[in-house]
Amino acid sequence: MNIKTKSNFDVRILSIKEIHTLPNSWSYEDYRNILKLADFEYWYGLHASELKEYTLLALQGFEPDEAAELVLKYKFEEQLKPGQIQNLAHEMMGDKLWEEYQDIRLHKELYNCAGLMKEVFPRDFPETDAIVCRLEVSAQNQPGRELLLQADKPFVARLLAHGMEDAALINRLFDDRITGNAFGEADSIIWDFTSERADHQVLFTIFSSNYWFHNLAAAPSKYLSSAFPDTLSVK
Repeated sequence: MNIKTKSNFDVRILSIKEIHTLPNSWSYEDYRNILKLADFEYWYGLHASELKEYTLLALQGFEPDEAAELVLKYKFEEQLKPGQIQNLAHEMMGDKLWEEYQDIRLHKELYNCAGLMKEVFPRDFPETDAIVCRLEVSAQNQPGRELLLQADKPFVARLLAHGMEDAALINRLFDDRITGNAFGEADSIIWDFTSERADHQVLFTIFSSNYWFHNLAAAPSKYLSSAFPDTLSVK
């Protein structure tokens, strides 16, 4: 798509809710791997329905910071150095790392790790908060209807950004990405989304951080967007 052929979309915010866990954030395989790291015997004999319960029990056998370090090591061993993981394990007991850590590419998994640790040690870790937003979007012309069916994370990020004031964090930090051809950071800002067709509209369910989209609560329930998917590969 050429950026000069952008289409306009009518957007209606159906709901914005705070959530404390992301759907399907931990798999049975994740639990098995954590149990192995925790040296939990007989993990291989557990039924799938028992894996989460025994993972929580195994982690409770450690000190809170040690358990956090183990979980972070599982998620980030290939991305972070041991010293960085150890520091994060201490910091996550008091800080919202899923909002504050400098590398936004890690925010989603930091959120998932913090949510798991909150279940294990409710008194030692902060409450995890994120948002799920449902939008009803309709295109004003045929090219726009085709774009709706090709929506990617940059498209969705632009769609939400257009509903907020210029002073909103995402608009201040990424104005050139929102208006330009490539918005690579959107992959880290939009944690997950789904879309489904309903008559002439498309319904989006979007998961992200309050850090980026808490301003949506003050956004008009209906607004116009000229969102578009990325047109260039980010190198």
